[in-house]
Amino acid sequence: MSVYRNFNQECLDKQYNVRGGIPGYQAIFDRWARESRDFRATHPVRENLAYGDDPKQALDFFPAISRGRPLLVFIHGGYWQSLDKSDFSYVAAPYLRHDINVAVVNYRLAPDVPMAAIVRDNQEALAWLYRQAEVLGFDGNRIFVSGHSAGGHLTAAMAGTNWEQFGVPAGLVKGGCAISGLYDLEPIRLCYLNQVVRLTPADVAAYSPVHHLPTTKLPMILTVGGDESDEYHRLQAQYAALLREQGVETEVVVQARGHHFDAVDYLGNAEGELAAAVLRMIAAAS
Repeated sequence: MSVYRNFNQECLDKQYNVRGGIPGYQAIFDRWARESRDFRATHPVRENLAYGDDPKQALDFFPAISRGRPLLVFIHGGYWQSLDKSDFSYVAAPYLRHDINVAVVNYRLAPDVPMAAIVRDNQEALAWLYRQAEVLGFDGNRIFVSGHSAGGHLTAAMAGTNWEQFGVPAGLVKGGCAISGLYDLEPIRLCYLNQVVRLTPADVAAYSPVHHLPTTKLPMILTVGGDESDEYHRLQAQYAALLREQGVETEVVVQARGHHFDAVDYLGNAEGELAAAVLRMIAAAS
């Protein structure tokens, strides 16, 4: 019996079960945590800056050498229910080398809070950063957002946010990089993940980036691991087409190979094409 498109329940679940397709994924998580811990030990960082009252509503800020430089925000993945900002400090390396500030954001997770709160947390984090630009020493008019998996979804959601409702400029986000993003939440609602995420049809309509495209002409970079499931590739192709129809400058960085967790590593690889594309995007807005 078809549950979504041409997938029965088992096949749909397999399309989105990224851990199931990556033997030894825990070793990857352990490496991220270890490399990020080492990175924080050797780079200046302001840890656990609170943008809200909950302990999860906090971020780590890695300052550039010079004042008034751009800011790249990173939003972690984990299917809205796991992982932590402390696992991803290492992605800051290529950008700090180019005198670009980096902020790595935490947010509340499912099932403790619904999707509305998860999206709102990230919006509040970006609005808070904008208001703290002078204190933290970066250029509040050059804020860029990146994220992986669920963070890719949230990056796209930030790009499509009406920022004026937060009392900040409509063009708060100057560009985005979404890695292995989940741009339509309907298959998530229908697969095994919804046992924890608990999406409703109203959530799908309200928080799917395919239904809320950017209204400003910010550039967007999209990428997905070459070996990821067909659904991840389909979601990216669909979102890229919609962005281009909207007149949004959209660059797709092709990864010939690589699984879901390799994809985010490329953001922190100074020698790779993804980091180069992000650096070009930031430089173009300077």
